[in-house]
Amino acid sequence: MLIGIIAVAGAATLLGIMPSMQKTLLVNGLPMNSLMFFTNLTISLVCLIMARLKGRSLKASRIQLIQALIMGASGMMFTALLLNTSYLYLPVGTAIMLNFLYPTVVCIVMGTVFREGFTKLQVAAIVVSITGMAFLTGAGGKMPLIGIVTAIASSLTYGGYLVANEKGPANELPIEAKLFYVSLPGTVIFAVLSAATGTLQAPAGGLSGWALLIGGSGLFTVSGYFLMMYGVSRLGASTAAFVSMLEPIVSVVFGTIWFDDPVTLGIVAGGCLVITSILFITFDGFLKSREQTAGQP
Repeated sequence: MLIGIIAVAGAATLLGIMPSMQKTLLVNGLPMNSLMFFTNLTISLVCLIMARLKGRSLKASRIQLIQALIMGASGMMFTALLLNTSYLYLPVGTAIMLNFLYPTVVCIVMGTVFREGFTKLQVAAIVVSITGMAFLTGAGGKMPLIGIVTAIASSLTYGGYLVANEKGPANELPIEAKLFYVSLPGTVIFAVLSAATGTLQAPAGGLSGWALLIGGSGLFTVSGYFLMMYGVSRLGASTAAFVSMLEPIVSVVFGTIWFDDPVTLGIVAGGCLVITSILFITFDGFLKSREQTAGQP
């Protein structure tokens, strides 16, 4: 169990630090198209290498391939694009907290679209998360609307991505194959966009810039995904979800230190409420898992 906890905590730490690395690259002048291209390219290459080393096949059925590509385009790619856009207008910690409304999005979709209903804890989580969003968006009173909208929109696209990931046939693919196909649309689309618009550029700062781009953005992202999946396999989804709550905390703390972002009472209160809503949903998942286990012969 300890190894699983370390894996999930490591994933949460990497994914929590990664947004600050990406914002640094954007602030230093790297075009968004280049950031997205090199990040997705790194993910695709790492997945390809991992599949080869493990002897895993990248073969997928037509429906699995279609779903994975749609998930990549509408989920992973647009989520990253929206979230990176929000970094240009908001403190990293605030943007990440707004993005972490996605458990509430998943909860609402599963309860309405898939008619799973709502438990008391889920209703409480929805109310608390919306209240937290109100605190975060009103914090300081001068946050640009475009930053707020893009951050919240990223929670919607990522929430949809998670629902598709759980319900569709692509979930049957090995993680290396699934992540390869999910990252492929971003690699191809932003390669074309950056070439067509003349925004395919190297990062500023030479070797340190490349280290931030390939390491801090690409490798941190793909390593975080693999560690998270490994941790889930060792701990179970409910326990892993609880440990992964470290991610928004790391994002807020690291982003505040890295960029010297201001910390207001509204940001603290909103962040605490969002984390509380995640805790409610995680505990609700734990209770459901325990009930299912108890009901098995």
